[in-house]
Amino acid sequence: MHCFVRDLSGNSLSFDASTVHELQFALADRTGIPIPEQRLVYGSRQLVSTRDESLASFGIVEGSTVGLALRLKGGAPKKRCTAMLSATDRCSQAAVRIVGDCQLCQAAFCSRHRLAEDHHCPKLSDCREQAFLKNKTKLEAEATPSEKLARV
Repeated sequence: MHCFVRDLSGNSLSFDASTVHELQFALADRTGIPIPEQRLVYGSRQLVSTRDESLASFGIVEGSTVGLALRLKGGAPKKRCTAMLSATDRCSQAAVRIVGDCQLCQAAFCSRHRLAEDHHCPKLSDCREQAFLKNKTKLEAEATPSEKLARV
C-alpha cells in the first residue's frame, strides 16, 4: 500500500508498506530516527508497532497521510518524604502535593510527617518569628482609631 508520512519538519515522504512495522522500518532507514523513538499517528490514534498489524486495520487507505512524532522522554522523579525516622532510616512514603512542601528548606513530606512538630527545619524559628511580626502588623493596621489611641 502506498502512503505518505509527514515528518517533523512538515515534509511528506512517500512509502510502500503493508504493516506498521514495515512502515517504521522504512522510515527509520530513510530519516535515521530509531524505531523505538517513532510515534506514528493517524486519525488521532497511535499506530501500535506489531509485526502482524496491517495498515488497513487502522483505517489507512491508499494515499493516506500518517503523522510522525517523537516519543516523549523523561518526567520528574516522584517526590519522596525527606523525614528521617532514625539516624539511618528515611520515610519511604510519597510526598503530599502542595501541603507537604516546606517553603523554607524545599523539603517534601508525606501526610504523616508534614506537621511542623515532625519537621526540624533550621529556619523554622525564623519563620515563626516572621509570621508573628506579619500578623502583628496586620492586626495593628486593622485596628480602629480608638484602639490606636488607647495604645499610645
